[in-house]
Amino acid sequence: MAILGEEDRLHPSGTDDSWFESWWFAFYVPERRLSVYIYPWFRPNLGICGGGVFAWDDRGSLPWTMLHHDYLWSRRFDGWDAMAEGGRIAMPQGVTIDVIEGGRAYRIRYDHPGLAFDVRFEATAAVEATSASTTEESIFKGHIDQPGRYTGWVRTGGETLAVDCHCVRDRSWGPRRDDVTGMHIGYFHATASADDAFLMVTHAGADPESFSLLSGYLIRDGAHSLLAEGSARITRGDDLSPESCVIEATDRRGRRLEARGRAITRMAVQVQRGMFNWSSFAEWNFGEATAYGELQDTWHPDGYRAFARERGAAA
Repeated sequence: MAILGEEDRLHPSGTDDSWFESWWFAFYVPERRLSVYIYPWFRPNLGICGGGVFAWDDRGSLPWTMLHHDYLWSRRFDGWDAMAEGGRIAMPQGVTIDVIEGGRAYRIRYDHPGLAFDVRFEATAAVEATSASTTEESIFKGHIDQPGRYTGWVRTGGETLAVDCHCVRDRSWGPRRDDVTGMHIGYFHATASADDAFLMVTHAGADPESFSLLSGYLIRDGAHSLLAEGSARITRGDDLSPESCVIEATDRRGRRLEARGRAITRMAVQVQRGMFNWSSFAEWNFGEATAYGELQDTWHPDGYRAFARERGAAA
């Protein structure tokens, strides 16, 4: 295991009570329509942590109906030294991350009666090639998006399944205020291989189905570039979850990205007091590539509540 570098440690947090740090990994078993999220987070200045692991398939989309929902809100956090030793981070949420190579390779483990896994993430692009500022004021200070390949196994319902897929990971740190009621972010991505992938972080305007670029990247034929401009438009299902998406964007090399995504399964969770998330596991077509990824539709709960009531949604 590697010694933890600055990127993999908690950052200096000052005195702001809203300071927030998170790790996010996600992987799929497409033939089972199974998605697994690992999302532990920390508010060090408040001395609390939360988050955890959840998984869903095509048989349930809500915390009380999805396959697995082991999510904490206010567990005591005893500090970095209580959970980190050498290259290992043993988190209070039950997730263990071994840093094999900082910024490149990680082993992620979790063992619960309802779900267990042991997977390895190997980056297929350098952090600096795929990450740019994704900030809105009072939401992020630092953020990493990085594509890679996940391999290993996941156990659910007494059955052990092989994991071998491409997806992304992210790291976020900075102020995360819970009162940014106008926040509405779209997070769309797909990774076919080390040579073909895209990710687009967006913000919605007055039209809740139309999004404009905040940041992102395009990898085509192995050549990486950050996105320069772009837009996305989604359609929604009867439950208001993202059902499809069309993206048009241009990267800094002048290459065009045209992508179409179709939802396969979906889940709905409130991951923070100020953050509600619809996430659809999706199949994407972009250029000559077809790949799996996501349609994430993230709101402040107050904003989503008003939107859902206006649309007359039952759920």
